[in-house]
Amino acid sequence: MKNILVLVLLVAFSFSAVGKDKYPKLAEIKDLAGINKIELNSTFTKSIDQNLEKLNSGNDLNPLALNNNADKNATTPKRFNFSIMPYAWFTAVGGTVGYDSVGNKYGFNESFSDAVKYLKMAAAASGKIKYDRVSFVFDIAYFNLKGFGTEVKNENAPDYYSANWTVKQTLYDLFLAYLFPGTKKTMVDIYGGGRLFVLNTATTLIDNPNGNQRMSAYDNSFLDPVIGVNAEYVLDSKYKWIAWTKGDIGGFGVNSQMTWQLNAGAGYMLAPEVPLTLGFKYVGVNHDKNRFNWTVNEYGFTLGIGYRY
Repeated sequence: MKNILVLVLLVAFSFSAVGKDKYPKLAEIKDLAGINKIELNSTFTKSIDQNLEKLNSGNDLNPLALNNNADKNATTPKRFNFSIMPYAWFTAVGGTVGYDSVGNKYGFNESFSDAVKYLKMAAAASGKIKYDRVSFVFDIAYFNLKGFGTEVKNENAPDYYSANWTVKQTLYDLFLAYLFPGTKKTMVDIYGGGRLFVLNTATTLIDNPNGNQRMSAYDNSFLDPVIGVNAEYVLDSKYKWIAWTKGDIGGFGVNSQMTWQLNAGAGYMLAPEVPLTLGFKYVGVNHDKNRFNWTVNEYGFTLGIGYRY
């Protein structure tokens, strides 16, 4: 019995002596980053991968290393995005318009309810294409007013003249904008570019005492340089309510003496990509050049629904 016990102890000691070199020494493992893989079998005949020593250079393990890329993707804003916003502009129109060799000017002032009677068609859309901090911004509005009356506003013209006008106007705002660094809830752009007026006008001049009428038509387009500032705000912690303010000035005598815009409003995010907006837009221009006068103010509420990517 004693001999059997001694034999068992010798066998156990032998296995221990053979197997101890197969285990990694804790002193040789400086940190968890050095472990590639450990594969064991019943006899511990496979050793630790020989490349561990090369990989284990003494660097500390970053416990978030596996999630760094995912976290960056989750928190970094998109470098490219765009938005499109079709909207209705319930505009009133007023000012003076005219063209002829004498320089007659005819004034009018149509409220929204009055303008609707003469409105044949209207359409408007705005949007932005943005990459990093630079954006291309556009706002296009079209209206067709037919047969609205005007009165003479020129003291050199006979006061018994009046005129009926048909005007088709397409207004293009085309800008490049730069986004200043700000907070997550406030974004401020400065922009510059051009405001293009494309006009197709026709008039029937009426000699009231005699009832004589004379018809004429004129097309005109002019581009004005414009600079401005746009600011957008997030109003709540859930990013549901938004607001904006926008203002610009231009012309500077290049084509028009002056043009300007004021635009402000608020919106509600029906979905993360779908804003519903209500605002107020005012655009004015004072253009009196080459015997063509278009000094007009257009203003009214806007209602739109759009998409943001």
